[in-house]
Amino acid sequence: MQNLRGIFGILMTLINSERPITRKALADKFELSERTVSRYVDAMSANCGIPIITTFGAGGGYSVADNYRLHSTYFTTDEYDRLLTALSAVQTELDDDVTAALRDKLSNLRAESENDKYLVKNDRLVIDSTSWLNADDYRGTMSAINRAIDESKVLRMSYVDKLGSKTKRDFDPYTLALKEGVWYVYGFCHSRNDFRLFKLSRIKELSILNEIFTVKTGGDVYDKLREEFIDREKVNITLAFDAEALPSIEEWLGIDRIEQTENGYTAAAYVYSEDLLLKKLLALGSHVKVLSPAFVAEELRVELQRTLLRYA
Repeated sequence: MQNLRGIFGILMTLINSERPITRKALADKFELSERTVSRYVDAMSANCGIPIITTFGAGGGYSVADNYRLHSTYFTTDEYDRLLTALSAVQTELDDDVTAALRDKLSNLRAESENDKYLVKNDRLVIDSTSWLNADDYRGTMSAINRAIDESKVLRMSYVDKLGSKTKRDFDPYTLALKEGVWYVYGFCHSRNDFRLFKLSRIKELSILNEIFTVKTGGDVYDKLREEFIDREKVNITLAFDAEALPSIEEWLGIDRIEQTENGYTAAAYVYSEDLLLKKLLALGSHVKVLSPAFVAEELRVELQRTLLRYA
């Protein structure tokens, strides 16, 4: 029985892992010797026909072939519901361990499918991206970058800068960063021989090389994030707005910047100007009015007129 628990535990761990797991990691997790882990893995492969893959070298270990997995996207949400309903209907006639196991597995897969809308999700951090981008557009890129960071492997990417110029770069990824609703990856660029910050939305092609990198000293992701905004002008702005805009203003400027008035609310803050400010104000629509400075109110008025002309 102890053997079965160990084999089953190792199998479930390998199936649920996106990358190979070393023999030592499995031994530590299940409190087994590394020789016992090897014996269990051999038994799964030889006696049970489970396609176990062994990868050697840095980042290697045991993994299960992709064609042995049933991914959550194999069924739609409606199909999950129909399967679970059908199992419930026959449960009185087939009330055994097999039916219970099927229900548990389908329920877990359905939960995984529901969680696909989260771009980043773990026990300590959840980012629900559905309100401002399509998570599928970034998930593949972020997954590859995370894997390269974990395994200290060089990335090769095609990058399009803000002027539209496309370049091929080899890049050592150190960390992912989110600022002002924009995702970046920070690390060391081989082409520029310097630390760089790249927007994920501008990465068009990405592949992981077998080359292992060592993190170089002297870089600072916080400095790079500040540089991204250092050339942008800031302005003291005062707004009047109604209750509909209150939650958005609270998230943007902070609760301590807001004062309630007889007719609604006002807020004053020192914010980035130019396109960032205009886009934010346009998103708030008719629920907000710029009280000062006058030039921001004028820029907003001109932009609104341009918008109206498109629909004239």
